[in-house]
Amino acid sequence: MKILLIGDFSNYHRALSDGLRQLGHDVTVASSGTQWLNTERDVDLRRRGGKLGGALLYARLNSTLLPRLSGYDVVQICSPLFVELRPARVSRVFDMLKCRNGHLFLTALSTDSHLVERLSGPNPPLRYSEWQVEGCPTPFALSDVNMRREWLAPEMVEHDRHIYANVDGTVTALYEYHKIIEDAFSADRLAYAGIPIDLQKIQPAAMPGLGQADPVRIMVAYPKARMVEKGADRLVAMARELERRHPGRIIVDEVTQLPYSQFVERIKQSHIIVDQLYSYTPGTTALLAMAMGRVTVSGGEEEYYDFIGERSLRPIINTDPADIGETMCRVEAVALDRERLMAMAAEGPEFVRRHNDSVEVARRFQRFWEKRINF
Repeated sequence: MKILLIGDFSNYHRALSDGLRQLGHDVTVASSGTQWLNTERDVDLRRRGGKLGGALLYARLNSTLLPRLSGYDVVQICSPLFVELRPARVSRVFDMLKCRNGHLFLTALSTDSHLVERLSGPNPPLRYSEWQVEGCPTPFALSDVNMRREWLAPEMVEHDRHIYANVDGTVTALYEYHKIIEDAFSADRLAYAGIPIDLQKIQPAAMPGLGQADPVRIMVAYPKARMVEKGADRLVAMARELERRHPGRIIVDEVTQLPYSQFVERIKQSHIIVDQLYSYTPGTTALLAMAMGRVTVSGGEEEYYDFIGERSLRPIINTDPADIGETMCRVEAVALDRERLMAMAAEGPEFVRRHNDSVEVARRFQRFWEKRINF
């Protein structure tokens, strides 16, 4: 098949493209490179700064870029806002793509108005999220009183409904996204694939020294603009408290907004990678770290393990946003028990191989496309 992956977050579509190519497909990735990550792409969709940036990008999409975005069997967009334009213009780009290509699908990778409405309103489908924890608003939800209103503005809601109604189906990247949007799609229009990790490029790496005199290195990774959303404000404080309690035995490294290639190298220098607080599921950073043989602090709820059918491996220190003290105790226990640390780290590569190898994730996409469009 000839496939276009348009838009990207955290290198998802790029890693997926590698898996699809290994299955014999002709794949093009068109994206902005996800800002500072500068991830690889075949067609550059970066928006220039200034007031004219959106107008220039929109003009390019309708002129010089149009031939490169036409004639595909399958187009997969990364979210309803798959290019950096206001919703009304994104809707018009979406309609153009649908007219000029075979079938168009959504990859549920990011926030949209449906997710915000479900997670921030009454009776959310999850016990906790970045918006609420056990029915109480989070620091993120309280950080900007206009944020929810902006996500639920009529223009945004209308656009997202247009996308949901007109895609041929949706593939989810996370257990959380699947649970949130399963009420918006019939079972035959929805599939779970997980996050792809290219195991030809990301392989186990030797752990930094762990002799009696060597400190355990804890890396806390977060994007600055999303620090509170990811719970990194609380996780950094947790890690710094562990560093204070165990001087010379635990060292904390805060990492934010590095290009993707440098970020991967930084993971190799650590023993434990702290990813995010409000997730049921390990995100891209956690999976990269696990593939390299590092312990991760991230989402690892039993609901997630049950959802993917994992019965034995438990390589993640699960975060508890309702009790950060309990999370700190879990991290502390592993950091101070080097045999346990190494045992958990050894489970990571096998977990990623089973569930997140980019070729296996690509097969899940392929099976869903074939079922939907009868190739």
